[in-house]
Amino acid sequence: MTEKIIHNIESEIDQTRKKRKDNKLDSYELGTELLFRTKKNLDQLESMTGANDPKFMLISDQLAKEVLQCGIDYFKAMKDNSKFSEANSLEILNSARQLSNNVQTISRIDDNIEGIHDWVKAQAHHDSQNKIYDFNKILLKTAFSFMTCDGHIDEHEVALIKKMAEEETLFGEINIAEELDAFIKGINVMGISYLKDYISILRNTKFTPSQELSLVKMAVTTLYADQKVDYNEIRFFRIFRSMLGISDTLIKKQCPELTEEFFESDIFSHSFLSQLFDDYFDKIQMPIFEKLH
Repeated sequence: MTEKIIHNIESEIDQTRKKRKDNKLDSYELGTELLFRTKKNLDQLESMTGANDPKFMLISDQLAKEVLQCGIDYFKAMKDNSKFSEANSLEILNSARQLSNNVQTISRIDDNIEGIHDWVKAQAHHDSQNKIYDFNKILLKTAFSFMTCDGHIDEHEVALIKKMAEEETLFGEINIAEELDAFIKGINVMGISYLKDYISILRNTKFTPSQELSLVKMAVTTLYADQKVDYNEIRFFRIFRSMLGISDTLIKKQCPELTEEFFESDIFSHSFLSQLFDDYFDKIQMPIFEKLH
């Protein structure tokens, strides 16, 4: 009798696994249905063998692992979808946790629960940053940062920004003169920390690929406005580029004028980025800039 019950539960697990692999978007529903369909058999088995019986513990753990995987697949498939539900993710993982007495399985479930909490917190942080930072202002600040990153503002760069603002309404309804004056005051007070603050904004704001390409185009257009590019500008561009998620291929397609020295061939590890950051900011010095006219 017990073998038949175990076989029934195993069959339900196998069917769910196959359906889940075919359509991971349905993983939450599949997981909850699996719990419902196996509950009667599992309860009956427990009453017959006891909760500490090795066979009961083994099949309970197998069931927990499949329910856990349903929760993981649901999260991965839906986390970037507007219909994603944190509650659904946690509900199914907690259900899996109640099924298993296996220390390793419980530890894995707890790690995934913590991972979901961390992801939700990170998303909330990004969303709050996106509300704080207006993209048009970030776009203008990108131009200003690349104007000043070599320690010098060229008149051609200023003229270019004003021309783009007038002809293309590139920065929306922003008052360019007022914003640039505010940027000048800011960089004169903060010095190199002003550019660090700009990099921090890039790091903490979630952009779309299209927005990232717009930032790149603005950076490159400003860099080449004075017809020359020095090494400080190249180093600053590398830091800037490391904050973006788009590929080098997309950047090169958008800005074919960029040479290979603007790109790093290595993977951006934390230690590598830290060294890249220090290499630029430890060596550049900011002068006091005159008010723009």
